[in-house]
Amino acid sequence: MKKTHLLGLALWRGGVILAGGYLAYQGLRMLLSFTDAQLELAVAILVTGILFVFASVVGERIQDLRSERSQGE
Repeated sequence: MKKTHLLGLALWRGGVILAGGYLAYQGLRMLLSFTDAQLELAVAILVTGILFVFASVVGERIQDLRSERSQGE
């Protein structure tokens, strides 16, 4: 893959993640509009942490499947 294609894919994915994160944060702020700013931030950090843990588990599982496939061949 060319470097320009790789850079384009990275920027595209980064933009999608950034836009999705912003929309999720704004949605969370609307849901928690009756609370104070500290609780909003704490819940946002909690949800972000949970998503990062989920993404890392999925990433590990994908790597494990690839290694299992290569060992089986």
